Amino acid sequence: MAAAWLAAALPLTATIASADESLTAPNYARVSSWAAYPGTPSHADDLPQGITRGADAGADVFFIHPTTYLTMTVGNAPFDAGGETGVRVEAGVLKFQASVFNGCCRIFAPRYRQASLRAITSNSDEGYAAAELAYGDVARAFDAFLKVNNGRPFILASHSQGSIHALRLLQQRIIGTPLQSRLVAAYIVGTALPMQIEKLGLPLCRSATATRCVITWNTVRSGHDDRRRKNDAVIWWQGRYQPIGGRALVCVNPLDWRVDGAADATANLGAVYSDGRGRPIPAPVVGLTGAQCEDGLLGVSIPFGERRHFSDLLSLAGIDHDFDYSYFYMNIRANALERVRAFQAGAK
Repeated sequence: MAAAWLAAALPLTATIASADESLTAPNYARVSSWAAYPGTPSHADDLPQGITRGADAGADVFFIHPTTYLTMTVGNAPFDAGGETGVRVEAGVLKFQASVFNGCCRIFAPRYRQASLRAITSNSDEGYAAAELAYGDVARAFDAFLKVNNGRPFILASHSQGSIHALRLLQQRIIGTPLQSRLVAAYIVGTALPMQIEKLGLPLCRSATATRCVITWNTVRSGHDDRRRKNDAVIWWQGRYQPIGGRALVCVNPLDWRVDGAADATANLGAVYSDGRGRPIPAPVVGLTGAQCEDGLLGVSIPFGERRHFSDLLSLAGIDHDFDYSYFYMNIRANALERVRAFQAGAK
């Protein structure tokens, strides 16, 4: 799984280019413009060994994938990019992130002209232009999703770059509109979410069954201070792209579902990892790590013997961004269904 914040471990020189509007736009009336779509097989249908899917609980998920176009040139990828960019979406993101929601919901995950790694981490006009092009696709996909959602409750879910777009979608299309009444929850994971979001009219999810609310966390090694996340992370906030600029960050702990919560490893229902490309998801690792919110970041401690399954360039630097979903996979899976059921019960 790729993450926008891989930039923290890579050179920061780049060739600057404008958003390439010559790239063909996706047509969301076509299933081929979706990475995951109900009735069409994809890795979003995958399950860890020993886990069963369960019945449709009557809700949908609109899932926005993170950055998989890892070039250090500012620009955008084709929506149907092949090669490693496409494989990372199919065999990485859908398999180890979006699939967490297949126990509760139908999954809709649009392909879009994602901003490159360099673009989405660049506080510059060129970077913002690339983000703008990507968001335009996401917004059109959301419109197409609503046409086939048929009024069902929905979860907004995302990671990293996808969560930058999701935060904008919340502000421009959901908060203060009739759609907010159908929002089960927004799991916009791996983004810098200001605490002031509540002042815009969207509460934080403060319990495991709260609905019409928002959740995020940013995983780091316990005690590590991710200053890039706190100061330079790109967000869409109150009408424009800008750096987070030291605003206080939201941290909802996915082990106890409390704002600024803390829980030990006994609360961890199971983490998942890749056993190699093309191989099934192994059985979840129960009790991998506890987690504690620390100054807006979520601190974890991975046992030495498990690090071979849960490490990459970023985690070597203390930033476990790529594992935001993986560490807490079974907790998220159980919670999504719990929230949908709570929403359905409240709607009766």
